[in-house]
Amino acid sequence: MKLPSLFNRLLPKRLWQQIFLFLVLLVILPLIILGSLLIETSQNTIKTSILRDQTEIAKAATGEIRENIFGAQQALITTASILGMLHTDPWKQETAIVELALRHPSFGRISSVGLNGKEMATSELGTILHDRSPEEAFIQSKQGANYISKVRIPASGIPELTMAVPIRQSGEVTGILLAQYNLRGVWDIVDRIKIGETTTASIVDEEGRIIAHHDKKRILRNLRSDFPEAVHDVLAGKVGSQEVAAQGLLVSYAPITNLKWGLIIAQDKKEVFAFSRMMRTESWILIGISILATMGISFVLAHLMSRPIRDLLNGTQRLIHGDYGQTFRIQRRDEMGKLLFSFNRMKQRMREVQNMERLSMIGKSATAIAHELKNSLVLVNTFIQLLPKRHKDKQFMEEFSQTIPKELNSWNAMLKNMMEFSRESELFMEKLDMNAVINDILTLAKWRLKQNNQTLDVSLTEDLSPIIGNAEKLKQVFLNLINNSMEASPKRGKITLVSSSMNSGEKEFNKVVVTNTDEQISPNRLEDIFEPFFTTKENGFGLGLAISKEIVKLHGGRIEVHHQDGKVSFSVIIPAIQAAKSA
Repeated sequence: MKLPSLFNRLLPKRLWQQIFLFLVLLVILPLIILGSLLIETSQNTIKTSILRDQTEIAKAATGEIRENIFGAQQALITTASILGMLHTDPWKQETAIVELALRHPSFGRISSVGLNGKEMATSELGTILHDRSPEEAFIQSKQGANYISKVRIPASGIPELTMAVPIRQSGEVTGILLAQYNLRGVWDIVDRIKIGETTTASIVDEEGRIIAHHDKKRILRNLRSDFPEAVHDVLAGKVGSQEVAAQGLLVSYAPITNLKWGLIIAQDKKEVFAFSRMMRTESWILIGISILATMGISFVLAHLMSRPIRDLLNGTQRLIHGDYGQTFRIQRRDEMGKLLFSFNRMKQRMREVQNMERLSMIGKSATAIAHELKNSLVLVNTFIQLLPKRHKDKQFMEEFSQTIPKELNSWNAMLKNMMEFSRESELFMEKLDMNAVINDILTLAKWRLKQNNQTLDVSLTEDLSPIIGNAEKLKQVFLNLINNSMEASPKRGKITLVSSSMNSGEKEFNKVVVTNTDEQISPNRLEDIFEPFFTTKENGFGLGLAISKEIVKLHGGRIEVHHQDGKVSFSVIIPAIQAAKSA
């Protein structure tokens, strides 16, 4: 099936429905698509904004963590400078070390170690002095380098690291200042990172272990991060963010430079998009209201736009049925106004043409009647002139009594048919069953055929669609066709009458076919058969078929005649109600 044909079949049959559908597709579909795109864009914007904010928070927090660690190291360097000026006085060194421990509670044991590795003073007063020479912190600092060890988790559960700085005197390394530094201060920084209720922040060391987390149990169990891809990137020195769809989380991360650590922040997507969901719901409500408003406006506009066309269609149907009384008031100057104006002019012109045609027919009819009456009057005049002389002639009086009434009846029938043909009147139309109209005339028709030793074979299709028509006029049509067939068929001939439905395009019609064996008319005379006063009968006037054609025309239908194999078929085709509605 071709696409245009399929499209036409899917289109609604009524114009206002097509206009309504067009407006709906033109407005509502773009509205839905635009709304969906805007909602999707807003969600992506919110997600991008949240990830950007998380990343900025992570970067800011890493700076604070670095400041915490390297601030402590700087305090240790400052104290080492002071110890370098105190020479080897243990009491003074101990005082400076204790003062450092009091200023920075995150420091644990702070020791001043000689070049031989023996502790000379410590912040833990009264404890045993240890040999620190095997420790890597002592070895590295003895060579003049500042040192920060890897993180380890002692029995206390609070991760710590070892810091060491050289003590210099006159530029020469004279000792080492060693200190244990716990990450409680770093924990406090991580705990303060709170973007939402579901936010979690953690720090991983260079081995990927969690050394700071909102949930301290994860640190004690020496667990690793749930985001291996983020850990890999952050330990590689990358700043970024990602969506972990499997866990429904948005993750951002930033490295803590010089420590080979990384800070990772995660937040539940449901919380992130809570506002977005509310905004999406409100947006769909607004879109729904807009759709309903658009459909209402489209419905009204469709009816307003199609009303003049419906009126024009009704006017056309009335013209088909011979009603020329409707005239449109023109109140608009657009194309529709011009169309209504053209309809009014066309209706007026058709009425004038019909009147001229009727006058022409009446003139022809008058000429034909005058001719018929002239011949008949000659005959009647002859009888009247002979009456005084032959009134006693019995045979003459019998011919007179038979001929004069017969001629008068002929005049009466001729004038009656002429009046019927020339009379202009409106038909009363109603909903009819075509088969019921036919059944009403069958008894009379069969009685007439029986007198002529002829048969009528009737076949009526059930469930015919109803029509709009005048029952009496249609009976006259069918009786005329049956009578013509009876008079044209030979004795003991057979006449058939068949009713059926037919479709032409998208329209439905009722069709009645009357067939007879006509030996009186040749095929080349079929075009003249519906002309007034055309007849092949000795006593006919030639008005029956002309009147029938006019009646069927007033019903919006047509009569067709066909000659084949010595048989003549008359087809009466009248539109059904469904066809009138869809037309």
